[in-house]
Amino acid sequence: MNISRNFFIYVCLILITSNLFSQIRVDVNLNVKHTIDSISIFDRSKFISIHANQTENEWDGSNFTSDLRNDFLNGYDVYLGRDTGGITWNLNNIQQDPDRAGFVDPSEIISKGANARSNFESNVALHKYEDRKSLVIAGQLNPFWTGTDQKPTSQGWYLANATATGEYMGRYINNFHGTNGQKKPLFLEIINEPAYHSLGGKNDYSNSLQEIAEFHNEVAEAIRVQAPDLKIGGYTAAFPDFEVGDFKRWENRDKLFMDVAGDNMDFFSIHLYDFPSINNGKKDLRSGSNIEATFDMMEHYSMLFFNKVKPIVVSEYGAQMHDYAQEQWSPYRDWLHIKASNSQLMSFLERPNVVASAINFIIVKAEWGYNSATGVPYNHRLMRKANEPESYTGEWVYTDMVKFYQLWKNVRGTRVDITSDNLDIQVNAYVDGNKGYIILNNLNFKEETIDLELFDSNNNSITNILKKHLTLNGNFPILIEEPITNTNSIILGAESTMILEYTFEEDIVIDETSNEIKYYANSYLKPITENTVQTFNINGVLKGNYGEAILRLGLGRAHGKSLNPVVKFNNTVIDVPSNWRGYDQADRAQFFGVLEIPVPYNLLETNNTVTVQFNDTGGHISSVSMRVFEFSNDIRKDKVSDISDDNYKIKTTSVTCRGENNGKIAIATTKTLNYFATVAGEGYNEKFSFSDTLNVNNLKSGFYTIEISIPEFPGYIASFKLQINEPEALSVVSKINAINKTVSLSLKGSDAYEITINGVKTSTTQKKIELPIQFGTNKITVTASKQCSNMFEQNVFLENGLKVYPNPSKGNLTCSTSKDMIGGELFIHSIDGVLLKTKKIEVLEEKIDVSFLPEGIYMISASKGNKVQLQTKLILSK
Repeated sequence: MNISRNFFIYVCLILITSNLFSQIRVDVNLNVKHTIDSISIFDRSKFISIHANQTENEWDGSNFTSDLRNDFLNGYDVYLGRDTGGITWNLNNIQQDPDRAGFVDPSEIISKGANARSNFESNVALHKYEDRKSLVIAGQLNPFWTGTDQKPTSQGWYLANATATGEYMGRYINNFHGTNGQKKPLFLEIINEPAYHSLGGKNDYSNSLQEIAEFHNEVAEAIRVQAPDLKIGGYTAAFPDFEVGDFKRWENRDKLFMDVAGDNMDFFSIHLYDFPSINNGKKDLRSGSNIEATFDMMEHYSMLFFNKVKPIVVSEYGAQMHDYAQEQWSPYRDWLHIKASNSQLMSFLERPNVVASAINFIIVKAEWGYNSATGVPYNHRLMRKANEPESYTGEWVYTDMVKFYQLWKNVRGTRVDITSDNLDIQVNAYVDGNKGYIILNNLNFKEETIDLELFDSNNNSITNILKKHLTLNGNFPILIEEPITNTNSIILGAESTMILEYTFEEDIVIDETSNEIKYYANSYLKPITENTVQTFNINGVLKGNYGEAILRLGLGRAHGKSLNPVVKFNNTVIDVPSNWRGYDQADRAQFFGVLEIPVPYNLLETNNTVTVQFNDTGGHISSVSMRVFEFSNDIRKDKVSDISDDNYKIKTTSVTCRGENNGKIAIATTKTLNYFATVAGEGYNEKFSFSDTLNVNNLKSGFYTIEISIPEFPGYIASFKLQINEPEALSVVSKINAINKTVSLSLKGSDAYEITINGVKTSTTQKKIELPIQFGTNKITVTASKQCSNMFEQNVFLENGLKVYPNPSKGNLTCSTSKDMIGGELFIHSIDGVLLKTKKIEVLEEKIDVSFLPEGIYMISASKGNKVQLQTKLILSK
């Protein structure tokens, strides 16, 4: 096949921004299993959980249902995620060892543990929820912490050291869990948020985590003496804001913790919150690109330091609603948490191999958090009193937090291939028998229209589609559940989530695969310096016959700095999209996010070189990684006939000044494919790759050719010829009107001009202007509004136009005037203005007798139309 399309463009084409580009396309291949490091199943025990244990008394009481545990946990298929109360309560109510001050009494732990197991054994109704546990046990800061500012237990004694803390935690797990008691937890966090206040708060970056890291080491070693198989982690960071202080916070906290305690940690633990309304509505959000950068940096350094990515437990996530924290319950406050939870969960689901557990921070009733002084209940609650917010009375009913679980209720199955051409629309999809689940989440602050393309290789008929749309209506979160007939065009609300549940006539056959592996560069955290190339190597990449790749650049930069570097992949410039996940982070102190850059699959090699260059200084490249997908077949296959004649929209931008090289070419395509473009002309010759947009900068004025090829379609070439213009040179033509004593200026080369004549300035946008001048030499300068334009300078001389000779005269003289003065008059005045003689001008050379005048100085003038136009001095001498 040999296909060639040629276009010749001399004018600046308009880059189309119509609805053609505003509709977002999502493609789903229901028959393609998407595996991430061998994981392809949606594990609800990891991702759909509540911050609670089934043994808590808060499940009981005057509820709207007789069995709240069953209604919620079984009804919405929710798992139990975290318990910080039991291990802490028991430490506060146990005595120290009489023989070892500062250590718990082993015999009392055994006794209390046996009693706890016995109570659980007798409470048969709780047993069925043991299978709903993916439990994280965590100790609160006090009294577990034995370092600076240590606090005693409720019994008034202090733990002796970190070893004493670890011994207690290990003995607690062994004696309170197992045999006839609750099953042992999957994970143990040593202490909850140890650096929340003690190290200077959210914005500090100078204080070191050394003491906390060493504490974790000693505690972990002591735990393993008692419970060697328990998975232990920390440091449970409240604010993993790595970029603060230009990454000094990372170095003094999270990196230091990995360096010092990482070998003793089975996992790293963090908390992730959006601040969707802080300080009168400002938004400090992690959802989207910030979470991506946070995970990527932890993963990358873990790979470099441990030669593997250690698991991450997100033991709390959601939102902190500062502007509403001290108010009564409201549906809108719940909405702020719900929308954050959905956006963050979509990022967690991209890492089922890394995220070991993600626990939504929702407490059952949190009556311990009720503020009796203000009458304000705790924010993060699954349940509320029926009469709230008017009064804290009535039976317990669900808050709107339950809508998060109602939305995700049915989702399960095998992950399948799904893509979005807009990073602000997060997507995921699963297949379970004859059911298909498509999840769409909108990070944008406005509603979006989704063009959804669904593919099933066996043409399986759809019998039913259920749309579940969790969105905001006024100040109320609503979950709309309705059957629909098609999903060709879907309206997704602002910051909203939609799950489309398809029912097919037959089971969906999954007969293709997409296997994803994430590779990390051999270096990370490099400073950004103007026009300095930073080089990263991504080695050991496995590549199949078909696939795709996404390069990921983590960046921490001050606002206003460039987020559009020049990136070369194996010496080929690849296009850097101008969009990233989520908003611009304007209310955060600086940008910390990930640029996701498509890489043409045919550029991939086993060992790859990536270079990154910015045009300004400041900040760091925090991480560099690449997601590589290997397909069992060409699942992205397109036909050349799908490429329409108007597929390419091209815009040229002229150079700002003659001789400059800042012209630009911008290309946008209606169809997303792997394009290669060669741009040549005026000594320039570069090859680029891009998927839907390409921006070529730093071009001289002149003629260029563009040839676009598509590797999937051998022989296909789209050719363009175009011109980059330069501004017209400043041109000024002047013409003097001696009679009117004016100069007329004809102007070209700019949109606006500043004219100065004899020090008097005039600004104009006119192309022709007439301005007054004076007899003699007049200095004229003209400058254009464009800074690079040359300046026009000219001196014009306005002759008097009236000549008298001889001068001085003894009595008879001749006055010479121009032809256009014939018909006018000559006047002779004394020096003090007295008119002494008048004579009509009938010829060019008029003779005048002035012998009657005494010697002295006089003024002689010529006038036509009652206006003195020409004049000169006359000197008489006898």
